[in-house]
Amino acid sequence: MKKVIKNNASIMSLILAIIFLIIGAVMFTRPEFIVLVFSYVMGGIIILFGVYNCIKNYVEVKKDNNTSSKDMIIGITSIVIGLIFIFLANVIEAVIRLVIGGYILFIGLNRFINALYIKKKDSRFIALLIISLILMGGGLYTILEANLAFQTMGIVIMIYAILEIIGYIFNISIIKKNDVEVKDAILIEEKKD
Repeated sequence: MKKVIKNNASIMSLILAIIFLIIGAVMFTRPEFIVLVFSYVMGGIIILFGVYNCIKNYVEVKKDNNTSSKDMIIGITSIVIGLIFIFLANVIEAVIRLVIGGYILFIGLNRFINALYIKKKDSRFIALLIISLILMGGGLYTILEANLAFQTMGIVIMIYAILEIIGYIFNISIIKKNDVEVKDAILIEEKKD
């Protein structure tokens, strides 16, 4: 029976960490701008989708009277949701905070589980354990702090991204040092029956 853990040294995790670093830096320097831009862009896209569905349903009803009004209902609902995005930016901030905090907490929990599979005497155990605890703390703080300003969220996101980049470099150096070819997982322990 083989025990494997997810490889933290994938290019996709590095790219996501760099994207989060950029988002965190922008959130730290211009938090109010981020909320407004995100709310207006998302609201506009959702409203355009709603208008498209309304027009599409109108044209289909003109061609055939037996056409369902499902697209019209979806269109009107989308327009209302788009207006909510535009006029309720503070609610959007809370949702973004919960999504980002949840994601960071999830990554921290994954790192913690991966650390538990490593032998306690291994030097990587302490490093991965500390990184996972910091990520879990940052995720929980982002979720639970009701009045968390976007600047603080930007700092938390930048710390997360830096920890991810350090983890990537750390794992790549271990893989190169041990001359191991890794695709999706790292073999931790192999038990023979």
